[in-house]
Amino acid sequence: MPRRLLILLGALAIGALFLAGLFVHGRVGGGLLVVTDAVLIGLSRVVWDEINPRRRPIRIVIIAAIAILAVVKLVHG
Repeated sequence: MPRRLLILLGALAIGALFLAGLFVHGRVGGGLLVVTDAVLIGLSRVVWDEINPRRRPIRIVIIAAIAILAVVKLVHG
């Protein structure tokens, strides 16, 4: 399988996991968001040195926002 196709499929899978976490209520939705966040953190750690330093803060903000959503769903679930 070509590398670009694998990257596209991975991005679609993470996007689907994130959307499922948003739309599923309660602890299950929060758990899906935690998994999404964990995958994004892992991927970011792998490519951190290759990321443009000006783009790093937005990644941190996105990861933090997903973590906050996950905590809210877990607490209020």
